[in-house]
Amino acid sequence: MDILNQFPELSAEWLMRGEGPMVHGEETPAQAAPSTYPGIPYAVSVDANGEERISVWGIKAQGGYMLARAQGQEAPEALETISVPGYKGRSVRAFEVAGDSMQPIIHQGDLVIATYTERLDLIQPKHVYVVITDELVTVKRLRGPVKKNEPLELLSDNRYYDPYLLPQKDVREIWQVQALLTRSIPANRDEAYDRMLVLMEMLAQDSQQLRSLLLDVAARYDVRLVGENG
Repeated sequence: MDILNQFPELSAEWLMRGEGPMVHGEETPAQAAPSTYPGIPYAVSVDANGEERISVWGIKAQGGYMLARAQGQEAPEALETISVPGYKGRSVRAFEVAGDSMQPIIHQGDLVIATYTERLDLIQPKHVYVVITDELVTVKRLRGPVKKNEPLELLSDNRYYDPYLLPQKDVREIWQVQALLTRSIPANRDEAYDRMLVLMEMLAQDSQQLRSLLLDVAARYDVRLVGENG
């Protein structure tokens, strides 16, 4: 073999069969471990006609669901099912939200309507998802794209909560939030702006320049400053 005589460092196995390392003493790259994400939901609710229904998983029911899944038992029945136009015939589920980590968009007690994510590479960066492990059901934004065997980074809308990493091996199900059923309808859509303007005015009692800026902002949002005449 002239090639091997000229390049003795080359492996005959690699040259003839394409197997093993190209160079003697070179280690074969280890194959990446397969993803542990199952790709199918643990349980699907259907009606008498075999059509999928949206099962509603409240906070109390979520604990039983996680326990049953971890122990390989049959999933408990959801307390109720609902129907939402546009989501018929798909793996869709409703989850009750606990905590304030996704405020001001999603509030405690809201229901998120979510569709099942079959593969991790389908995750859309910064979109909202329901992430299920053996120990928790949480609603978060996911920083993406998600690469094989790398942890998922979970983000909260409430800046009080820091992002955190979740190993892929701990993830059991991921559901992309598509719709929101909420009881938190603000009485005054400009309430936040009103509070901000009042605070800024208190801090700028003697500043005519800042007051001019406040008047401009107030005009944009059609609100009045405290003490403004007329």
